[in-house]
Amino acid sequence: MKRIAFIVAALAAMASFALPRTAYAANARSWVASTGLDGNPCTRDQPCQTFGHALTQTNVGGEINCVDQGEFGGNGFVISHSITIDCEGVTGGVTTNSGDAIQIQAATSDVVVLRGLDIAASPGGQTGIAIQQTGVVHIEKCVIHDFISSPAQGIQIGPDSNAEVFVSDTVVMNNSGLTGAGIFIVPNSTNIIVKVVLNRVEARNNFFGIKAEGTSLGGGVINMTVRDSVSVGNASNGIVATGPASGAAIVMMIDRSAASHNAAGFGVIADGPKTTIRLGGSSIAGNVNGVGVSNGGVLQSYGTNQINGNSNDGIASLTPIGLH
Repeated sequence: MKRIAFIVAALAAMASFALPRTAYAANARSWVASTGLDGNPCTRDQPCQTFGHALTQTNVGGEINCVDQGEFGGNGFVISHSITIDCEGVTGGVTTNSGDAIQIQAATSDVVVLRGLDIAASPGGQTGIAIQQTGVVHIEKCVIHDFISSPAQGIQIGPDSNAEVFVSDTVVMNNSGLTGAGIFIVPNSTNIIVKVVLNRVEARNNFFGIKAEGTSLGGGVINMTVRDSVSVGNASNGIVATGPASGAAIVMMIDRSAASHNAAGFGVIADGPKTTIRLGGSSIAGNVNGVGVSNGGVLQSYGTNQINGNSNDGIASLTPIGLH
C-alpha cells in the first residue's frame, strides 16, 4: 500500500510540474498597434508592437492585423510559416536600416499573404521583400521604396524551390542600387519552376524596373505574366529578361502594359537563347531604345502595340505572332 501511495503521489507531483509548462493556445488573429507592447499577448485589447513578435503568437495559417497606422517592422523580420499580414485601410509600416525588411523562408506547402504594407529602407536596407523559399506568396496593395544599398531590390523572388508569386496593386519605387531592380526574379536552384504574375504593378525610378534573370545552376523555368502594369522612369531597362543557355528558360507575357521614359537601355528587351517575351496591347515610348533582342532572345508581337517616340523604336527586332 505504501508503494502504491508513493507512486500516486509521484505522478501527482509530475503532473503539477507539467501544468505550468503547458503552452497557451496561440491566436488565430493577432493585433499590432502604435501603442502596443511586445510583452502583450497580441490580442485586440492588448496588442503587441511588432510583426516579428506577433508571428510568435499567431497560429500557422492565422492572420495579423493593425489596429492603427504605425511602424511595426522592428528593423526586419522572418516569416517561416503560412500567415496573412493584412493592414489594408490603416497601412502597416516596415522599415529597416540593414538587410531585408521582410524575409520569407517558409515550407513549400505554405501560403503567405502581405497586404497594405509600407515597406522602406531608412537608410541602408537591401531588400524590401526577399522570397527565399515558399509555396505561394501574395503581395497586395503594398508600397516598397527607397532601398539603396546595393543590390537594392524592392522585391526579390529568388527561391530555391518551386514557387508561385502574385503581386497586385503594388508600387515599387526609388530602389536604386547599381544592380538592383524594382522587382527581381532570379531562381536560386537547379530545375525549379517559378511562376510570377504582376497585375496592376508600378515600377518607378528604380535601377531596373522589372528583371527576370535565368542564371540558376541549370535548367528550370521562369514563367511570368505582366498585365496592366507600368515600368517607367528607371535608370536602365524597363522590363528585361536575360539568361545564358545553361540557365533557366524564361517565358514572359506582357499584356496591356507600359515601359516608358526609362533613362537608358530598352523599354523591353529579351536577352539569351532561352528567353521568349510575348508582347500585346502595350505601349513602349520615350526610351532610348524601344524594344530589342540580343544573344538569341526572341521578342514576339501580336501586332497590337504602340511602339513610338523612342530614340530607336527597334521594330525590326519583333517577330510577328498571330492572335489566337
